[in-house]
Amino acid sequence: MAKTGRKKKKLSVKEMKFKHDPMIRFYEKTQDWLQERGRPVVIAVGVIAGVILLYVAGSYFFDYRKAKAETAFGEAIEKFNAPIQDTTSTTTTPPAGKYYTDEQTKWRESAEAFERLASDYSGYYSAIGRYYAGVCYLHFDRDKGLSLLEQVANKNDHLTSDLARLALAENYAINGDHEKAISLYQQLLSSSANLKPAIQVGLGRVYEKTGDTEKAVEAYLEAAKPDRSSGAGAEAEKRLQALAPDRLKELPAPSPRPVEP
Repeated sequence: MAKTGRKKKKLSVKEMKFKHDPMIRFYEKTQDWLQERGRPVVIAVGVIAGVILLYVAGSYFFDYRKAKAETAFGEAIEKFNAPIQDTTSTTTTPPAGKYYTDEQTKWRESAEAFERLASDYSGYYSAIGRYYAGVCYLHFDRDKGLSLLEQVANKNDHLTSDLARLALAENYAINGDHEKAISLYQQLLSSSANLKPAIQVGLGRVYEKTGDTEKAVEAYLEAAKPDRSSGAGAEAEKRLQALAPDRLKELPAPSPRPVEP
């Protein structure tokens, strides 16, 4: 059986001439080489462009989220710091800015605002949001407040966890749970240098309530030594004056106040 095949296309004299031209053949090979080598370069450029686009979009998104989180925190803090205004008085001028007419509403709205903050922006304000929410709840729902503060205290967020323990200790002391209060205050003494004067004052108050005047005096001395002009230092000095005035001589001289021009 005879084989059937395609007829070969006849090349023109011009095509035959240039097909065997060394320069033309070199050009064709160069083009093939560039196409093969250029393909991965184009792919790489596309990948780099995609990565840059993702980075820019991601940066914009995170900056936007951070700005939203900061705004939400500012709004919650405004509620927390808002004063209570007595509307029954006709002579009192209402303050400029945020204020409340009753404590219940203030603490409820503040607690809700900080809980939303901790939930919606957990990457930024999870611990601090729960801490403030816990403090707010202590004013009208003590069990929930204690629960939130215990959650924050058990986290490894150093300063916020210490603040939560301090709030717990103060609440235990106010409610007569002196053993828990003393235990927390003593834990804080070994972990938080910045809060130490306030912790010592709190510890001194609890010792006073339990009738341990000697330990109370020692705690107040430690609180007043760093800076007698600070809030905690002044309070400690006041209690020393009442409990053991002869021990005041053990305190360093008060720091001179800066002279205002």
